[in-house]
Amino acid sequence: MSVLVGSTMLFAQTAPLGKDLVKGFSEKMQAYESIKAEFTFTLENLQEGFSDTHKGNLKFKGKSYFLELMGMQVYFDGKTKWQYIPEANEVTISEPTSLDGGFFDDPTQIFRSYEQDFKSKFMGEKIEKKVSLYEVDLYPEDISVPYSIIKIIFKKQNLEPVSIKYQGKDGINYIIDVKAFSGNQNLKDNEFTFTPAEHKGIVIVDML
Repeated sequence: MSVLVGSTMLFAQTAPLGKDLVKGFSEKMQAYESIKAEFTFTLENLQEGFSDTHKGNLKFKGKSYFLELMGMQVYFDGKTKWQYIPEANEVTISEPTSLDGGFFDDPTQIFRSYEQDFKSKFMGEKIEKKVSLYEVDLYPEDISVPYSIIKIIFKKQNLEPVSIKYQGKDGINYIIDVKAFSGNQNLKDNEFTFTPAEHKGIVIVDML
């Protein structure tokens, strides 16, 4: 993973505890009214020995979000979800009854609170491209979840995220490398809705 290459790990007895860092990171993320992020999403299959990386964009405000990834655009206004595939000119409309917190189910969760339901361990401080970074490992209290560790790397100066890695129990890892991040952007409500009528010849799969 590029974020780890060429890094110098700096450990010290006075290093802050993982739970304190996680609290600071979570509070910083929750303080934003809206967030925009550009990232790469990597699926790493250790058993098969391959990985697949895609560029993505995410923006959200409150419970609403827009995700563009792997040839799909997902709009969610807090109630209705539109999954649009431009290449096929097809949209699936649904109203999710519950969210399990997975990235594709609710991508905003990667910038939410990690204070609850996790044990944390401070892994160290490192310097990359003259930027100081913190690394923290999170261990879920719920052993039924499909991942064993969440590794978070964020900037020491402003607590902005750099990388989030879900280490799967099945040997499949999901890695989000944040390329650009900005908070409290002026996002309009219509950025989280999709209008099928604006797409001529669109195929609509209505699951409402």
